Amino acid sequence: MNKVHVIVNPFSARGKTGKRWNAIKDVINHYFKEFKYIFTEKPRQATEIARDLLKQGFDLLIGVGGDGTLNEITNGYFHKNTHQTINEEASLGIIPSGTGSDFIRFMRIPREFNQSVALIKNSGMRKIDVGKITYKSSEAEETSRYFINIASFGLGAEVVRNLSVIPASKHGPLSYYMGMLSTIRTYKSKRVKVVVDDSEEISDRFLIGAVANGRIFGGGMMIAPEAEADDGYFNLVLVEDMKKFEIIKNSRLLYTGKISKHPKVLVKKVRNIKVYPAEEETEVVNIEYDGEVGEAIPVEFQIIERRVNFRI
Repeated sequence: MNKVHVIVNPFSARGKTGKRWNAIKDVINHYFKEFKYIFTEKPRQATEIARDLLKQGFDLLIGVGGDGTLNEITNGYFHKNTHQTINEEASLGIIPSGTGSDFIRFMRIPREFNQSVALIKNSGMRKIDVGKITYKSSEAEETSRYFINIASFGLGAEVVRNLSVIPASKHGPLSYYMGMLSTIRTYKSKRVKVVVDDSEEISDRFLIGAVANGRIFGGGMMIAPEAEADDGYFNLVLVEDMKKFEIIKNSRLLYTGKISKHPKVLVKKVRNIKVYPAEEETEVVNIEYDGEVGEAIPVEFQIIERRVNFRI
């Protein structure tokens, strides 16, 4: 029998999760007679909570929230400063209660609480890949974080950065798309050097670079329609420079899953990616991971193969 602990982000879904927690708790109690739970109070707290719970012997952690909550708990499965998990047998489940929930949608986890909890209770474990991102922090220290869905540099990261100053309570399903329309007014593609698997170098001016373990980001944009979460590879998606009207015209391809067919889009299956600013690039190229604001390139992305046991 699993030792179960639930980690609740009451601020997810624009604060609705906290209000409907009693209903969610009743559903969990129907399937798990013994469990404990805790509410997070601030960003990234779920990572430390998850790490402490795993060290205490809990072997099934269930998040209640969206992709951000899932990202934080996933980070907590790893020892600090290593890519070793605290307990290789521990598993992770998610009860969807977020705004975007792109990875949750990709994994086809039902949003209805009874169905999602039943899935956690009755399903087997699927070992999925995790991405590791390493960059220099603002204090010039090397920092590593993990992502379960998609990390990106360029326009996507700029949109996330701009949205981060807007209170989460005002975010909605179309926030990312509206943020993109606002951001492209002044955004210019950046020239970067991308080194793939330490063997191939790609230098060009790119609008977006996406490093995908999952398929969907930005509230429903299918940036990597052929990505798989357990194949040991990223799908690297590089979108060449486009003019503003081209971006708007082709944005529909993101929602239909046909973006990879565009002549200005390059897709490669890779395990390791290093991104550097080109010598002539004077502007900062920001990064993001699972919708979290990162710092800036240079950055390295590394696949950690089949490392987290996902209940699905």
